[in-house]
Amino acid sequence: MQPSINLLRHTLQGIYPPGEINGFIRLIFEALCDYTPTDILLRKDTILSEDMHRKIEEIASRLARQEPIQYILGYAWFCDRRFYIAPGALIPRPETEELVRLIIDENRSRPLRIADLGTGSGCIAVTLARELPQCRVEAWELSPEALAIARRNAELQQVTVDFYQRDILHYDLSQLTPGSLDLIVSNPPYICRSESRAMSENVLGYEPHEALFVPDETPLLFYDKIARDGLTLLSPGGRLYFEINEAQGPACACMLERQGYEQIRIIHDLYDKDRFASAIKPHAHG
Repeated sequence: MQPSINLLRHTLQGIYPPGEINGFIRLIFEALCDYTPTDILLRKDTILSEDMHRKIEEIASRLARQEPIQYILGYAWFCDRRFYIAPGALIPRPETEELVRLIIDENRSRPLRIADLGTGSGCIAVTLARELPQCRVEAWELSPEALAIARRNAELQQVTVDFYQRDILHYDLSQLTPGSLDLIVSNPPYICRSESRAMSENVLGYEPHEALFVPDETPLLFYDKIARDGLTLLSPGGRLYFEINEAQGPACACMLERQGYEQIRIIHDLYDKDRFASAIKPHAHG
């Protein structure tokens, strides 16, 4: 096993920091050999098969091209569960785990009708369906590739989610039942195009841009549309939850206030950045 570890370190040196390379080594041997970090330390003298060494060599080559490890291995961990992941859907982020845990903590006791708008891999919808079994969960997604990934994750996690291929920005609101939802959650595209200059190649080169970026001139494009439609779709007292761009907290709060929402909160993530927004539809809207 040690020659394979040496190969990984040599191939990736100078491309990734040492700590990240160690993380790759742990993930690779967990995926290929079911080894724990302790196993990796204790089994360094284990002789791997030629086939296994070739697999590791191929993974090293793909990592050297800055392909995300999650796409290479075919899965990502989210809220302590393993989710299938592939190109066509964004890789789940730790910040989104914080959003999901917030929703679970604040909505445990009630049977709700929940919609996840722009579901991507389905990590939000599937986790909510698993953790809030008394709730009915639906998920909207425009991309057929992402929708297939999300459906597979619902099957793997053995939960029921109603999936709809629907464009958040362009659909017929009159075809949906007013007040049919109690909670809307969305982690829509929120990175301004100009911010892409500071982003790493493993994101820009591999993850779907349509799930990442919004025009600089309309950074709240998706939030504004979801909030407006939420005034129709949400029941009185229904809740909105968003993951947001850290630079757009005040603007998002102002937009929600303009639209008439109440109890608006901008919530910090673990790094003390504006990362989430929540609001409640008033009982007497309009």
